[in-house]
Parts: sequence; structure tokens; C-alpha cells
Amino acid sequence: MTKSSEIILIVSVVCLFSLFGVIHAESEASSDHSQTHFKVDGKVYCDVCRTQFENRLSKPLSGAEVQLQCKNQTTDAITATVDGKTDEHGFYELLVERDHEDDICEMMLKKSPMDDCTEIPHESNAQESARITITNNNGIADSTRHANPLFFLKKEASPECDEVFKELELLPEDISQS
Repeated sequence: MTKSSEIILIVSVVCLFSLFGVIHAESEASSDHSQTHFKVDGKVYCDVCRTQFENRLSKPLSGAEVQLQCKNQTTDAITATVDGKTDEHGFYELLVERDHEDDICEMMLKKSPMDDCTEIPHESNAQESARITITNNNGIADSTRHANPLFFLKKEASPECDEVFKELELLPEDISQS
């Protein structure tokens, strides 16, 4: 075998192994996008001080009804709906099927188990839903998605809230209690 034949053989073998590496990497990448189930978790609480953020007096809501809804970004058609309830600590877990890369998905409040804490905030600065990304094409390796906490507002702030306002150095007029 001549020296040039040996070089051609070595280069061919290297190219062949490189090709196998590319094929293997492509198959692993495509398997990452085959994730068919995602877990979405979060919590729901009663905002007893009407502060629109969690504080030490906030009460976790057991049995609160929530819903995940995904809509196509272009057509606004609903592509998925999953209902759930919170456990005794105010936490929920939902199982969502398939990748929703082209959808906008949001966790929403449906119903509160407390008669005096049922108001869903609808003001511009309040969060009435929590947006979730449900796709493998976002750099998140884990299949669990964590939603921001959601809350119902109590009809009237509890008297103990004055102490919380002092601790947080907030004046009642700083908090929208309407």
C-alpha cells in the first residue's frame, strides 16, 4: 500500500466516524423534542391583607380550583385545557400532554373554597394568571414547569394586616385595597 493510499484510508475512516457522531447527535436532539408529558406545579393562597403579594398572613387554599389553558399564538384557538385542585397545603400538580411551543399557556384561578376570599384580581398591576412555557425548545432540561403563585383576595383586609404593613414599612394607602 502506498503512502497516499494509507492517508486516504485514514481520512476516510475519520470521516466515517465523524458521520456516525453527527447521526448520533441528531438522534439525541430529536429525542429531546419527543417529550410528550410535562408537569406543571404551583400554589394558590388567600391574600387576607389585599396586598397582592404573599406575606406571613397569607393562607394556603386547600381545594382551590385552577385551570391550565393553552391557546395558539396565531389563531387564538384553545389547544389544551387541564383542570386541577390544590392539596391541603395549597399546592397543585397538573399533567400536560405534548409540546406547546406555538401556544401561550397560562394557569388561571377558577374557584375558591373560602366564602370570604373569592375575588380574582383583575387590576392592571395584579396577576390573575401565571404564564407557563410548555416546550422542550426553550433550554429547560427538566419536564416540570413551575407557575408563579396565584391568589384570591379576601373581601376585606384582616385587622392583623396593620401589623404586617408596619413590618413591611407600608402605609395602608400604599396598598390598593379596593
